[in-house]
Amino acid sequence: MNSNTLDFKSISVRVACVAVIAIATGFLLFALTGCGPSNEERIEQAISQPLEAIKAKDEATLASLLSDDAKQQISDIGIDPLTYISAFLDGYDYALGPIDINKDTATVDVTITCKTTDSIFTALEQKAKEDFESGASANNTEEQTKSEVAENTLAIINAAAPVKRDPITVTLHKIDKTWSIDPDINGAVLKALQG
Repeated sequence: MNSNTLDFKSISVRVACVAVIAIATGFLLFALTGCGPSNEERIEQAISQPLEAIKAKDEATLASLLSDDAKQQISDIGIDPLTYISAFLDGYDYALGPIDINKDTATVDVTITCKTTDSIFTALEQKAKEDFESGASANNTEEQTKSEVAENTLAIINAAAPVKRDPITVTLHKIDKTWSIDPDINGAVLKALQG
C-alpha cells in the first residue's frame, strides 16, 4: 500500500472521529435549563433547546460544536469546518418520548435520526481501497492527495443516509425549580452517532 492511500484513510478516519466527539460534547455544552411554567415544559425545553440548536444548523451553533483543534485538523486537509459539520448533520432530527417525573428526577426517551460514523468509515475505507487497487492516486503529489481526501470525504458524508437510532434515555435532575440534563448523556449520544 502506498503512503497516499494510508494518508487518505488515516486523515479521513481522524476527521470523522473529530466530528462525532464534537457533536456529543455539544449536547452537554448546549444543555441549558428550561424555564417554562410546568415541570413538563421545563424538561422539554431543557432537552429540545440543544437539539434544536443543532438541527437548525445556525452558524454560531455549528462553530461551537467543533473545538479549535478539530477546526484546525479539518482545515488542514482542505475542508471548511462549517461545511464539514453541516454535511454531517444533514438529515439530523430527533423525537421526544413521554416524560416520566419522579420527584426531582425525570427521564425522557429521545430518538435521534442522524448519519453515523460507522457507515462513513466503511465508505471511506472502500474508497481508499478502490483508489489503491486502481492505482489512481499512485503518482499524486501531497497536495493532490490532500485535495482528493477533502473531495472524497465530503462526497461520502453528503451521500451518507441518516439512520433512526434506538432511543436514548435522558435523565434530568431538578434543583431549585431548574431541570438540568445529566452529563452522562454524552456517552449515549456518542454511541448513537457512531452507529
